[in-house]
Amino acid sequence: MLDAHINWQDAAIREAAFSLYKNKSIQRKPAVAPLVDELLNSNWLIPSSTEDVFTLSARGRASLVELLDLRMPDWRAWQEALEGDQMLLSEIFAGRWNYLQDQLRTNLPQVMHRPSLQLSLLADSSTEIPEHLLAELPKLELSQDNYLYLRGNFDLKLVPQRGKTLELKRIWQMLNEAVIPERDVRNFKELEGELPYLVMTIEDKGVFLDLDLPDNLLAVWVNPENLELSGQFLRFLPQFVPHIHFGDLDHQGLVIAERLALYSQRPVKRFIPSFWQDYLDQFAQPTSQENLGKGAAWRGPVLSQPLLQQLMHSKKWLPQAPLVFDARLYDEIRRLVD
Repeated sequence: MLDAHINWQDAAIREAAFSLYKNKSIQRKPAVAPLVDELLNSNWLIPSSTEDVFTLSARGRASLVELLDLRMPDWRAWQEALEGDQMLLSEIFAGRWNYLQDQLRTNLPQVMHRPSLQLSLLADSSTEIPEHLLAELPKLELSQDNYLYLRGNFDLKLVPQRGKTLELKRIWQMLNEAVIPERDVRNFKELEGELPYLVMTIEDKGVFLDLDLPDNLLAVWVNPENLELSGQFLRFLPQFVPHIHFGDLDHQGLVIAERLALYSQRPVKRFIPSFWQDYLDQFAQPTSQENLGKGAAWRGPVLSQPLLQQLMHSKKWLPQAPLVFDARLYDEIRRLVD
């Protein structure tokens, strides 16, 4: 029975099959053309008065449930919804996109904010638009519009694929940090000017902003939301520029460093100042089994680094924020750069 060559795990095929069961009709679009053509060849569909729309024949009506049971065994979990008023994703998209096309602006951006687009077309900002529905839109890129945060005091330039070169030194002379949207980071093709001797990713925003930076150090603020974007930027730096991560000493801090290494495709070393041990008595905080983010319980094997080992055994963690007051911090970072 209908078959084999059709990928029944494909989202477009599944949505089309659901729609056929619910509405007794199906529209032939490129993403579902194999299914429609197979149904036509088997005389399960007949043309309707609307171009590229086909309705179930008597044979199709008699056999559709058996087909769904065979090819999509989990479909009955959706049966109640399919027989009610709940709209399918493709139906919500079609209704909204058909309306918007009649009002469509001519200068639509090449890059659009993903959550906003999803809210506009699917009524839910967190629901991903499937590829087969994206293909119906004008050619555009989607962006989460996270931000890249940079600090430094040297003459570094970002060269875009289109538009003017961004001179970071001029921004740093006027502002404490350069904040660059994701869609602009995607447009960069290379770096020019002075390269940093060292790049340091920093987890705490206050430490990033308040740290006294040595010359030729590039500081990047990272958080769980912008790790992929930060990693993408770090790929522009030559491999000979060392990357050190300075974060809180907790499980999340370790995960951030590991994910940065993955996204940047370059080695990352953790920066643990030699005097941080002195902060244990006054500043260490208990970890939490309930918290999954900052201060979450340690997981994985006990590490060999002495301070981390002590924290893991005692089920505590250390925030990096208090170190910004310590004069020894600048000296240790400067020695890294030198």
